Amino acid sequence: MSYKAVVIGAGPAGYVAALRLAQLGLKTALVEKHLLGGECTNYGCIPTKALIESTDLFWRAKRGGEIGVHAEPEYDLRAFKAWKEKIVSQLRGGIGFLCQQNGVEVFEGEAFLKSQRKIVVKKDCERMEFEAENVVVATGSTAIQLPNMPFDGKSVVSSREMFTFDSLPESLLIVGGGAVGVEFASALSKVGVQVYLVEMMPQLLPGFDKEAARYLLRSLTKLGVRVYTGSTVLGYNVVGRLLEARIGKAGGEEVFRVERILVAVGRRPYSSIGLKEIGVALDGKGHVTVDGKMETNVAGVYGAGDVVGPPYLAHKAFKQGLVAAEAIAGKDVRYGFRAVPNVVFSDPEIVSVGLSEDDARRLGFDVLVGRFPLQANARALTEDSPEGFLKIVVEKGSLKVVGVLMVGVKVSELAGEAAMAIELGLNVKDVALTMHPHPTVSEAFMEAAGEALGKPVHTLKRKQEAGG
Repeated sequence: MSYKAVVIGAGPAGYVAALRLAQLGLKTALVEKHLLGGECTNYGCIPTKALIESTDLFWRAKRGGEIGVHAEPEYDLRAFKAWKEKIVSQLRGGIGFLCQQNGVEVFEGEAFLKSQRKIVVKKDCERMEFEAENVVVATGSTAIQLPNMPFDGKSVVSSREMFTFDSLPESLLIVGGGAVGVEFASALSKVGVQVYLVEMMPQLLPGFDKEAARYLLRSLTKLGVRVYTGSTVLGYNVVGRLLEARIGKAGGEEVFRVERILVAVGRRPYSSIGLKEIGVALDGKGHVTVDGKMETNVAGVYGAGDVVGPPYLAHKAFKQGLVAAEAIAGKDVRYGFRAVPNVVFSDPEIVSVGLSEDDARRLGFDVLVGRFPLQANARALTEDSPEGFLKIVVEKGSLKVVGVLMVGVKVSELAGEAAMAIELGLNVKDVALTMHPHPTVSEAFMEAAGEALGKPVHTLKRKQEAGG
């Protein structure tokens, strides 16, 4: 079978690349060894956000007496899983429908590169061979295992297996305080799971703004999560039905018992499909090396998504898949975004786009910083979630927005607005002048812009001024 392009992997990068290739008139095959939508749709982004919504509703109902709602809710994990699967199936079916309608030929099986133009696909005892003028490698990533805590699918699991159980554990150790770890900690603690969260770095969400990490730590502690930063899991023993874990920290060791361990220490690229053998350059961690057109050093072989490197984000993968497809079609395109939104759906939500205040100063920018607390935002108050703030970082000379940090309720919905401001190099005056609807959390973005200019409305004026 011969194609203009064969895309390997049907996650966010792969299926988007295949759709765009077909839309541009190129005969395209899409090969996936498991399920359309990849990790994000089936096991990651979508199921975890469904869990967060479900547990948050339970939590809010349980606490509703403060705002006039009295209830004694029960959490039904089986019902949640059925609802989650309905969402996942709908999204997965939508991808299949789009592929069908756009003329993408979809094949199930595991693909290997025999040469830069030949792909072998194996499924059970069947074997298919494809010839392609171009190949897009979008094979994604897999969860990292720790040598002293290998996955067994039952007691020690990755995020994927967390949705396979029929009951919630009474206690859970989460190893890793990145986005996956803190999202599960926020969600599961709300439905009564005693969560222990261990992060080897000095703060949660390493690489994020320290103030945002402090807000998150305070919130998780209020939820009953026991957080250990600057700590490592030394090992565990099986004691009856429980796992006895040993935690190494500055003050010595601590031992506690849990029902289950979730290891969420990061991901590694899935690139063992014959890439090295055909001469494709990989970096030291196994990521596919690509140029601005997402092409590797081997002509006609492209990469997109997690397999080409961090950040491991679905929206980044979408864009890279589009760039790879359009480059194959001969369009003059480059992947070169200024703003890649990083969103953590914890409680509170955290969004980081562009440069942090510290990074901007480190790079030599003379900056103005606008800040607005959500305690002064009407919608946050009516959501009974006034914790958090919005910070906007502005280059003083040009008044261009170069970074945004948001902590609080529903701030994930403002990540696109922040990314647009940075991507387009908007003047902070334009953000401040743009009318935002009241009462919404989005007003905080406008208010922070005004504060950066020394013209706050709903907060007191600071000494910082710029732009007249």
